[in-house]
Amino acid sequence: MISARRFLPLLASVLSSLPAVAASYFYAVGSDNHIYEVSDSGNSRVVRDLSGLVGTTAVNGAAFDAVRGQFFFAVPGTLGSLWYWNQATDATPVLLGQLTTVRPDNAAYWNNAYWYIQQGTHNLYRLSLSYDGSGNPIGYTAQSATLTGAVPAVNLNYFGDIAVSSAGVLYASTANGTDFYSVSLLDPLFEVTRLGSVGSPGSPVSRLQLSFNADESVLYGHSYTTGQWYTVNTGNGAVAALPFSSFTAGTNNGNGFQDIAGAAGVPERGPWLALLSVTLFSLFLVRRRR
Repeated sequence: MISARRFLPLLASVLSSLPAVAASYFYAVGSDNHIYEVSDSGNSRVVRDLSGLVGTTAVNGAAFDAVRGQFFFAVPGTLGSLWYWNQATDATPVLLGQLTTVRPDNAAYWNNAYWYIQQGTHNLYRLSLSYDGSGNPIGYTAQSATLTGAVPAVNLNYFGDIAVSSAGVLYASTANGTDFYSVSLLDPLFEVTRLGSVGSPGSPVSRLQLSFNADESVLYGHSYTTGQWYTVNTGNGAVAALPFSSFTAGTNNGNGFQDIAGAAGVPERGPWLALLSVTLFSLFLVRRRR
């Protein structure tokens, strides 16, 4: 039997190896088709490899239902297809069905639906999800609408990424970063308002991926081009650089994440959680035997 005197240093060693507590854990997909978990202090790890299931052509259109712990993503093909992975249970990703468009390059989850703006168009798509009795998605109904108002020109600088607040306000940046927009998803006209540029005047941040943190107090941005993380002012698009970067495969290869899906307040279950459970149970046995 291990004495408490010998066991406590072991417990301290195990606890020191656990991920630092963070307010938010962002979920992102890399061009290597791995799902990454990134804390708001910059720690990152791979939580699921999708390549063996969907191939090596990059997926995109990531969105996250933080309440149910479900990560949605779109797989390319002649038409795209929508899948989801259960972050809470780490079950095998599930195919929900084929899209009516090619794979989207942006997406967000809000109000039991998967939303995206089709690249090179002003078309907003809503895929209203249906669920089984256990809260697992089993299909969807697709609807589309045309954005109105101050929409960007239809060219290669289409909407690069989007994020939706709990109040139903969609924020979007163009791929080149020169324009930052908002639109209320409760507005039947879906009228777009231009708010500014992503970055400083004359120095926009291109290919910025967007996500709110877990409590929705801050909009975060991540540059696919450089891997740099930022906070984004929702009023005008101004950014403030954070003291960390993240890269696909964890190396500074100039390749950030394809898309950020969203954020949770607790990390995905992993080996460290199992280790902690065993450690705490062992401590319980030691105390009982004293």
